[in-house]
Amino acid sequence: MKFICSKAKLMDVVNVVQRAISPKSVMPILECIKIESLDSSHIILAGTNVDINIEYKLECHVSEGGSVALASKIFGEIIRKMPEGEVTIDVNETNNITKISGGFSEFNIQGQNVDGFPQTPVLNEQFSFSLEEQTLKKLIRKSIPFIAVSEGKRPVLTGALFDIKNNCLNVVTTDSHRIAVIKEELKEKVDDIKIVVPGQTLRELLKILRDSENQIKVIVGDRKLLFEFGEFKFITRLLDGEFIRYEAIISAVNPIVMKVNKRVFMDSLERAILLINDELSSSTDNKVPVRMNMGYDKLDISCITGKGQVHDSIKAEIEGGELEIGFNCRFLLDAMGVCDDELIRMEFSAPTSGCFIKSLTGDDSYVYMILPVRLYN
Repeated sequence: MKFICSKAKLMDVVNVVQRAISPKSVMPILECIKIESLDSSHIILAGTNVDINIEYKLECHVSEGGSVALASKIFGEIIRKMPEGEVTIDVNETNNITKISGGFSEFNIQGQNVDGFPQTPVLNEQFSFSLEEQTLKKLIRKSIPFIAVSEGKRPVLTGALFDIKNNCLNVVTTDSHRIAVIKEELKEKVDDIKIVVPGQTLRELLKILRDSENQIKVIVGDRKLLFEFGEFKFITRLLDGEFIRYEAIISAVNPIVMKVNKRVFMDSLERAILLINDELSSSTDNKVPVRMNMGYDKLDISCITGKGQVHDSIKAEIEGGELEIGFNCRFLLDAMGVCDDELIRMEFSAPTSGCFIKSLTGDDSYVYMILPVRLYN
């Protein structure tokens, strides 16, 4: 196999394909990028860790057909360090020695036969819908902080529920202490469906997505999901299991409403977290809460730890009564960090009930619920 390609284009594709490759695997072939010719003007680069498959169709000049599997890490570093301009890759089909040349630079590395490389899964399409690339990026960005990191007793919570109902897509994530529900109206008529996409898939996908209006086709198959971008395909397994019934939780009526400037609120929380031990604040015990005291159009934020104590006051518009309640400070900051509005609406009902963070316009485009932490005076 021999082909010539722009270094910049090849580097961009390698960076994408490497998202599916584990740096260390029990199968050395899974640490490789598979390269094979498609026709005289295209090659396909593929990477997989079994759970995720990425396949990219790249336009280039192919003078000889063939295939090879190259160690992803060294191949990526070589392409990155090559001079600007065109790169020529020439594979000896007898021994898979691969020559990579450009300008006055030349490398020769050992490749592998592609026979042991897993085949790209073939999906039997059961359902599909389309989203703009920037829309999918927004949905993932706003929901991903709430995904459970460890499996525990419910592995399904390490993923995100894609729930399509009445032509509306709800992306739902939870770690049992908080819930995110991000809503997007679909532009095409689609049937109702529920699937759970692994969180790791969404984290890698988020690194690839751009702020473009390009259409991404989402295809659901038998326990597999395909994101088709045109030039490349991103395939992932789906998670099995019963997700939480979130509708009743987010429909709760809360009489106490606080409207606050997001940036001012975040600044106050970031001052408080300086005294909170990160290990404790991220644990399930939530042993060091930040205390919020609401009333008289003022929000007092305080915290006492072994390092010291902090007290802060900010302006807020409060209706429905006074309330003192405690939260994991990091959870609040995570929610604020993915809210795009300048002013935030927060709803409460009692010191032992969850806080709901919503859009000020009331359009239900996002709802975050965070459970409180018990306060001890």
